[in-house]
Amino acid sequence: MDLPLDQHLLYQDLTAKLDRLGGPDQLIAYMGQVLRTLLRRQGDAEFRGAIQDAFISGLMGRDWPGQVALAREVILIVIAKRPEIALAWQKQQGGDDNPHRRAADRGLAPPVVADPDLPDLDLIGATPPAPPRPKPPYAFGNAEDKVTEYVLETLARRLSLFRLPTLQFPSIAYVHEQEFFLFLPIFQRVAGEFIAEAIMPLCRDVLERRVYKGMSQQATTRPDMGLAERQGDIWAVINERLGKLAARLNGARSKLARPAEDGLPKYQEVEVPVDRPRVFRVLGVGFRMGTRTELKRVKVKVRSAKELDADEIAALNLYSQLRDRASEAGLDLPQACDFEFLAALFQVDGRRLAQTVKELMGLAEHKETTRIYLMERLRAIDETFANTLSDAIALLLFHGAVGGPFGFAELYETAIGTARDQSVRSIQRPFLSAELARRPRELAFQLREVMRKRLDEIRAATALKALFSVWNTLPRASFERDLDAALTVFRAFPIAFAGDDDEAALSAIGQQLCTILTAEKVEVEMATAAILRLYKPLAQAAPMTPGAFVV
Repeated sequence: MDLPLDQHLLYQDLTAKLDRLGGPDQLIAYMGQVLRTLLRRQGDAEFRGAIQDAFISGLMGRDWPGQVALAREVILIVIAKRPEIALAWQKQQGGDDNPHRRAADRGLAPPVVADPDLPDLDLIGATPPAPPRPKPPYAFGNAEDKVTEYVLETLARRLSLFRLPTLQFPSIAYVHEQEFFLFLPIFQRVAGEFIAEAIMPLCRDVLERRVYKGMSQQATTRPDMGLAERQGDIWAVINERLGKLAARLNGARSKLARPAEDGLPKYQEVEVPVDRPRVFRVLGVGFRMGTRTELKRVKVKVRSAKELDADEIAALNLYSQLRDRASEAGLDLPQACDFEFLAALFQVDGRRLAQTVKELMGLAEHKETTRIYLMERLRAIDETFANTLSDAIALLLFHGAVGGPFGFAELYETAIGTARDQSVRSIQRPFLSAELARRPRELAFQLREVMRKRLDEIRAATALKALFSVWNTLPRASFERDLDAALTVFRAFPIAFAGDDDEAALSAIGQQLCTILTAEKVEVEMATAAILRLYKPLAQAAPMTPGAFVV
């Protein structure tokens, strides 16, 4: 990577000091100072926020060498990209070029130093994706388009059931990063394009025999005929294809999860039947007549237990296409959003699903609904719907009816059920397990945002009690990594508030939170009061009508 001479010297100087740091606390303090110094201008605010979040999230779960390596990468990005960010901000503000600004900030090209040890950070020059090839003419194209439109309309109706009302802030259901994928409208577009461009072509041959030909023949004799008479065949073909893909994908996953085999390829001796001609000799005259079967011992290579067959590889590649499409749209899909989940969306009785969602949301939003009754109704849907759909409904209740009878304790009870083992739970409750794991980290970010905005003590107390209640619910033995990730957010307050006028006070609050949360059990009221005493001098005045802030 090429860097201007002054930037290269700055990078070498800042990263050389990393090797002399004594541990994570010193690293956090040092990086806070670096970010405060390098990103102190008005136009750096958005860039600084993105870097802070990325660095804090990256620290979670890394060992000490990994944290130092991440710090090197962050310093390089800040030094290399800050001039471009400054120039972009200046153009966005519509200001004239200031000749007194540094040449790098004005977009000029200073002398550079080529350093092969530095990675290339530029996205410019990356090969853009090739435009899609035009579809070849298809004899039954009109019928295929109608069927595809019908399938996508069905998908849109099912996904529209999972839409959230306006979320409160702060709340126990706060989301800092990405909401649950079903709650995001972009998933409908991603899934629709994947179905239309990847799944439907795989079903073409069977649909042609069972659906398309009949539709084309009847189009001239019965132009008013709809798809009602063909729906059974359409869904039978699509669900069968999705079921096969799901089985192959699961087979590939199970093989890849097996431990690696050590040593050289293994061979085994087997007896192979071999047909040989029968040879006769009569009076010295030889001739062949017929054949005979003999068993010949040969050595054959034993196939590895991790070796995938062609169908499994194809299923993996297709699944990768779905995830790549989502990634390009800025959507991170969970592993459980696969062919099996898509099949569950199509196989479910749509009217029954809609009725169930409406009924349960009504119960969850009603203050007089008892916890026992709501939990019984939730357990009943496990016998009706696939586990992924049951998870999605439970998440809809948790996020969409904050303050009702379905809170975090109920979400935890639903997720745990009879599966105390984490590996079993991740299979039985894939979406709920991920939601439980991210709650501590998300609520730590929420509390940081409350303090960054200097919200009043009422809302700060709401955020604190939400965090503490989750902390007391999740057992450390099962969620140690996730709880430690939340602690990392608080330890990194010197980075998050680098350059803030109240950096010292906020960093002290972060240290106090770490002390409280590392205790065996958090006393919610006492802990909340202790943090509020430190935060009170920084908070805004409480509003006259604080509104309903609920945990």
